[in-house]
Amino acid sequence: MIYRELLYSRSLSRDYRWMIIPPKVSLESLQALNRLYDSYDEHKHILSKSSLLPLYCLNYPETTFLVSCGLSNHKDKEGRDIYCLQGISVPREYRRHLWFVLPWILANYDSKNLLNVWRNLDFSGADAIVRRISGDCFFEIDQTDESFTEMKKGWNPPSEKLSTQESTYVSFNEDGLKELSHLIVSAYHDCIDFAFGVTPAMTKYFNFKIIAETDIRSKRSNIKNKIPEGIASATPPSPVGYDHEKTIAEPFDDPISRFDPGKKDKAHRMNLLRENSSARLLGQFLPRFLSLFKIRERLKRFNGSNQP
Repeated sequence: MIYRELLYSRSLSRDYRWMIIPPKVSLESLQALNRLYDSYDEHKHILSKSSLLPLYCLNYPETTFLVSCGLSNHKDKEGRDIYCLQGISVPREYRRHLWFVLPWILANYDSKNLLNVWRNLDFSGADAIVRRISGDCFFEIDQTDESFTEMKKGWNPPSEKLSTQESTYVSFNEDGLKELSHLIVSAYHDCIDFAFGVTPAMTKYFNFKIIAETDIRSKRSNIKNKIPEGIASATPPSPVGYDHEKTIAEPFDDPISRFDPGKKDKAHRMNLLRENSSARLLGQFLPRFLSLFKIRERLKRFNGSNQP
């Protein structure tokens, strides 16, 4: 079986990018892998709690991708962990070969490093690796060992062929990994899209036929319903008899308040300040004006009394 390597990751000083890509793959398929990694990156705080690496299979007309996501065992110059999407791309003509050896890959993908592309790279020089084209790699069928047989033991195939219109769910653990292998051997006879290690939010982007979800729904509902201590007593209850129509019908005489009530408050404070300033000015000059008016009246009376 011929396969090619692929790697999306970052290095010591350079940001995340495609470091190694297979030849003759479509832009659409690479964009799908980018979307897969971005979705994993968004939920890695959940998926990283498992001892198993998430594993994904995506099929496109020209190739089949088998990739994992997780830690690369490297750190960047800031000391942060480097995550990656890495794995293999199998040309269409070798797709059935991949499906035949996939149970062995599932049994060994953590230990045999078939999907670990970083193992072949010198990390000190990885800053210079950008979109390097992968060469052909070869997998001999006789590389399989007793683990290939072990993965097929203790499994009763379904009495009816599984529907390709609905997804089959397995557990994201060692038992689920074995069940995935059994499904591949007994129930499906060609490559299908599967996600071993995924959140419900991630499944909406892809048409996975076998899904191993992380169990986060109960945790999510608990977080949603839990009220932190001290918040309930400090937060006033919602008003009873809220008149929605009255609120909508309330006129907006001030155009500022329609967009930013805070600006209205500021404008109101400025008006008060101007009013206060005017009052102070009036308080300062009014007594002087009245004093001048009184002096003028006295001068008139004095002049009138001195006339013959």
